[in-house]
Amino acid sequence: MELLTGVIGVLADLFTIVASGIAIYLFLFKRQAIASVFSLLLNYTYQLSLTELKEKLDRMNEYTVNDDKENDVIMNILHEFLGQVRGNDKLKLIMAEQIIMIEAVIGRSDKGKRMTEQAKRALISEVREKIRHLNVQVIDEIIGGRT
Repeated sequence: MELLTGVIGVLADLFTIVASGIAIYLFLFKRQAIASVFSLLLNYTYQLSLTELKEKLDRMNEYTVNDDKENDVIMNILHEFLGQVRGNDKLKLIMAEQIIMIEAVIGRSDKGKRMTEQAKRALISEVREKIRHLNVQVIDEIIGGRT
């Protein structure tokens, strides 16, 4: 039994050495490929965030500010939008102007001043265009170009 345990221990040590050697080889000679994979994953998650934000805008576009219940839904969606953008450091910097605009709309709403349908549509269009531009940037980064 001790012989079997010893052989298994030696084999485990050999496999550990081989795996470590592979890891060192990859780190030294395939560093760029590994970095590219991580960059691709980061860009993919960023792309998912942008898609979710666009979906929120599409949802908000379905409601009208003139109906009290629908206006509440619009404000809730704006709060969700803000929360998601503020939770993403990259988006928080890039969308700083849009954050200020949305905060102003929410602030006025909290004081009883309802947003107009025209202002809602303008806000949605501006933010949607910003998201579209960010999508193009992400795709450009994925394929290796520079905007």
